[in-house]
Amino acid sequence: MLTSAELINLVLSYDKDANTDLIKKAYVFAMEAHGSQKRASGFPYFTHPVEVSKILAEMRMDVPTVVTGLLHDVLEDTNTSYEEIVEIFGAEIAFLVDGVTKLSKINFASTTSRRAENFKKFLVAMAQDIRVLVVKLVDRLHNIRTLHYIDSVDKQKRIAAETLDIYAPLAERIGMRRIKNEIEDIAFYNLHPEEYQTIAVKLEEIKKRDADFIPNTMRELEQLFKDSPIPARISGREKEIYSIWRKMQKRNVSLNQIYDIMAFRVIVDTVEQCYESLGLIHTNFRIMPGRFKDYISIPKLNNYRSLHTTVVGPFNQPIEIQIRTEEMHRIAEDGVAAHWLYKSDNVSTDVNDSKNFGWLKGLLTTVKNSDNPEEVLANSKLEMFDDEVFCFTETGDLKTLPKGATAIDFAYSIHTDVGDHCIGVQINTKMVPLWTPLRNGDRIKVLTSPYQHPDSSWINFATTGKARACVKKYIHTQEKSEFLTLGRELAKYAFKTAALAFDEDAIQYKKFRCSSLQSFYQNFGRGLISFVSFQKTLVDEFILPAIAGDAEICMIDFIPGIAVHLAECCHPIIGDKIVGVIQKDKGLVVHSLLCPHLSEHTDRVLLKMTWNQDNDQSGSFTTVIRILTTNDKDSFALITNIISSNGASITNLRIEERSMLFFTLLIEIKVTDTFHLGEILAALRACSHVKSVHRD
Repeated sequence: MLTSAELINLVLSYDKDANTDLIKKAYVFAMEAHGSQKRASGFPYFTHPVEVSKILAEMRMDVPTVVTGLLHDVLEDTNTSYEEIVEIFGAEIAFLVDGVTKLSKINFASTTSRRAENFKKFLVAMAQDIRVLVVKLVDRLHNIRTLHYIDSVDKQKRIAAETLDIYAPLAERIGMRRIKNEIEDIAFYNLHPEEYQTIAVKLEEIKKRDADFIPNTMRELEQLFKDSPIPARISGREKEIYSIWRKMQKRNVSLNQIYDIMAFRVIVDTVEQCYESLGLIHTNFRIMPGRFKDYISIPKLNNYRSLHTTVVGPFNQPIEIQIRTEEMHRIAEDGVAAHWLYKSDNVSTDVNDSKNFGWLKGLLTTVKNSDNPEEVLANSKLEMFDDEVFCFTETGDLKTLPKGATAIDFAYSIHTDVGDHCIGVQINTKMVPLWTPLRNGDRIKVLTSPYQHPDSSWINFATTGKARACVKKYIHTQEKSEFLTLGRELAKYAFKTAALAFDEDAIQYKKFRCSSLQSFYQNFGRGLISFVSFQKTLVDEFILPAIAGDAEICMIDFIPGIAVHLAECCHPIIGDKIVGVIQKDKGLVVHSLLCPHLSEHTDRVLLKMTWNQDNDQSGSFTTVIRILTTNDKDSFALITNIISSNGASITNLRIEERSMLFFTLLIEIKVTDTFHLGEILAALRACSHVKSVHRD
């Protein structure tokens, strides 16, 4: 176990101004607090926080983080209070220790719902200061190194699964690759020992067979750079077992088909030398097409920067070569921890730097905009695991999104308001639908309008957590507002048909188990409260007519599709006489008065409705027309041309019947009102190919 003097010397090796008294004080405090506590291994418990602080110091973290490593378990496992930590070590360290403690208390081995709620808390806690997550990852690293001391195999597997599911992706996202690789391999060994051993044995066979491959390849590369003006440090390594296994699963190939098991690194001094080195390698070795990636000009979300290329090496074997500077290498290995290595201008120490933690801010937006913790878990895991696609705004700003992201995801990545008011997207100057998948290098312009709002259909093609959460939040907010408005209109309607003056004070909402009038209106609008039962509270034994009095509900107050829906059986449009039917959890469904399906609603009240044509309702409505036409080669073209030339668009079409002489078309079109539909029907009837046409 490291002594306090050894720990202090380790910190002083990279920070000569370190507060050594604070480290010594924390070392003694933690030792006394943990006292005679033991680990599962039988070793004193204090060996664990010392080991955590040692790893943090080896990563060259700042003094508050190293001290937090020593103290990270005292709040949870000893009688130490938060106030005591503040008094002795200050508010900053107390905040970090408390943050790690909160993360430690979060249990992911629970029901799906509880697990999701805990993950939501986890995101919020770690986002307050990224160093909290760094300490927690190092804590997990040491715990999983000693996992074999735990007697329960089930507990070992639970911890291993949690490590792969939660901690390894987070380590990847903040760029702590060394920790990520080690915890993945140990967890994989505990979860799938047979697969682990199979790959390990095979790798050992490859190493024995190609014992000279790595040193000989390195010598060839070293000689190549020695003969050039580029100073470079060359290293070689074999990839981790879990990483190899994931590639085998993803590509559905055997180990023999994974040709980049060995990777070589070229470390140079400057960015310019990175590209010069790439040219040198491509000049001397045959490249493998499609295997070059430039993460320098377009860094990964975790700020990983490097050039990757795969070439046929000096011994006619494919080799992957990574080219980077020393600083890039530090960030590639230690990620966020590298930002505390040196207090220099070229290394950011801002823990809130969006360049490094934009993905985390995106996850927090998902948390804030979602009331459903299970959605938070699903969307967050998607963004932690997925590959990335790199796109540009019209001004040239880079945006990085998960692979599979669509145009609407891009709009929301710019700003929530941009996404909410998006009416269209241009990709590479061409207008495309909002559901268009993005590709690397796309240049995107988002068109907005203050009158546009999210549509519920966006949920079907939005893929990022932020976009989905924002759309759902808007729809949920709009639903509450519209159901409340609908409930109030229904109450007014009920009063009027009962020949009573509308009086909110007369509504006995408590009889319907509602805590407030607002709650009553929302439940009434959703159809959770019977219209007849409400009227019975107004007038005893009131018998409601099929269509009551001259009371009516005006469509102008609602956006079809949220609390009010246009029936798909009859497709009512402006100009039709309409009635409404309340359906449970759906709201008001509007039918044409002539709809043959109204007879199916004999157990429900039919509410008289109006379009209120005095108002401007210039929206388009869907209707279906049935056309009997001659089976000629020109018929279809003539019909579609008539429809489009009369200002309507076709949204669906199918041939219902076909014979040698005739066929019947069912065409779904968008029109503004019955007058517009009449014009289209008249134009179609004037066509010699059309034998009959009518609204279906």
